[in-house]
Amino acid sequence: MKLSIVVPSYNGAPVLEKLCREITCRVKTGFEILIVDDGSAIRPLPVILKLRNEGIDIKGVFLKTNYGQQLATLAGLFCASGDCIITADDDLSHNPEYFDALLRKAVQEDFDVVFAVPTHMNRGMVRRAGSLIRDGIFTLFFRKPRGVSVSSFRLIKRTLADAVIKNVTEYRYLSVEILRRTTRIGNMTVSYTSRESDTRYNLPDLFKLGISLIGSSPYIPAWIRPKSRAGELEYTVI
Repeated sequence: MKLSIVVPSYNGAPVLEKLCREITCRVKTGFEILIVDDGSAIRPLPVILKLRNEGIDIKGVFLKTNYGQQLATLAGLFCASGDCIITADDDLSHNPEYFDALLRKAVQEDFDVVFAVPTHMNRGMVRRAGSLIRDGIFTLFFRKPRGVSVSSFRLIKRTLADAVIKNVTEYRYLSVEILRRTTRIGNMTVSYTSRESDTRYNLPDLFKLGISLIGSSPYIPAWIRPKSRAGELEYTVI
């Protein structure tokens, strides 16, 4: 069993080396790391080459321009070779100590995907509000089972990942594509490292995200939905 650890990154070079060393120290399953650089001002190639020279199985997927986290994650799925794929943020908020546990839960309980969801006590107000808005939209517009939460920290089995990347004409959000293709969904509660002081989203950003998600709903006529950019992805693998 091999894990592909997909890390979308935008201007994350200062923390990537620390993240990769944490993965190396904590993950016992065989793995590869894919750093998907989303058009950063400073590309993390020196960090990737340094770690590779130390024997770490790591690739850099360099997007031609900034496509956003969702399409960067899709590029990682295209390039991943593992039996299961973990998607994690580049800022150390998704702790590698949970990676093996996510895999065990998926295998033992026969889930196609396991979302790691945070305890709410260690999250700031904006991030809690964002989670509630997102989960509400997924429940109302994408038939997310009640009692199941979604997050960008997840483990996906290879068969499900292949089904997602087989037809990307409508792709905009990975969690939406997952909900369209399986009901074998698990949750695992984890502790996130708080990043509320430098959260990437404010309330206007969350509102825009909500509108964009709703626009991806099958209940919205196709001619109104924004066009997917998934077919435009250009990247180089190093």
